[in-house]
Amino acid sequence: MASPPIVTETEQLDTIIRTFMVEQENRAVQQRGRRNSVVDQIFRGQGQQLQDNISQTNSDVGRQLAEISRQLDATYYQEETQQHIEILERRPASRMDNLRRIIQGVFQHGITAGHVMSLLIFGYRYINHLVNAGIEGAEDVCRQILSSIIKYIKEHVVTWITSIGGWTEFSNRAVCWVGKVKSL
Repeated sequence: MASPPIVTETEQLDTIIRTFMVEQENRAVQQRGRRNSVVDQIFRGQGQQLQDNISQTNSDVGRQLAEISRQLDATYYQEETQQHIEILERRPASRMDNLRRIIQGVFQHGITAGHVMSLLIFGYRYINHLVNAGIEGAEDVCRQILSSIIKYIKEHVVTWITSIGGWTEFSNRAVCWVGKVKSL
């Protein structure tokens, strides 16, 4: 019997991030009572199903990260996220360059579970902001933003995630980090 293929953290990333975003949107749908089809398409991909034929673990990690985000949502990152959104909206023509600077700024003091969670929360909120603001071409811009976040994580964060033991260990560390933050 052949052993299952080895899947790297990079290969797992897309499913984990998209699951995180879909879970965030599902919670928002519960609060507002309606689904936003544009946001749904952006997070799920163009007609793609969120399936991981290799392992359910990736989706589970994405869901766990979304739960962590829910715990942080009301208390942390709101002011910082709003400031970042305002910076990005001042100059829509240079939105992607400013986005790259913001992403780099999140990790200016190194990579931690908190920094990764901050980026994911920011990405979700910014994409929702753009869609709800009704900007022209929002769907394409939002896809670029999601792609930029995934690309940055692939290029700069996945090595760290691998070094700590993978995505499951990362989500465990994030849970511990939230516990520490909430006890302060």
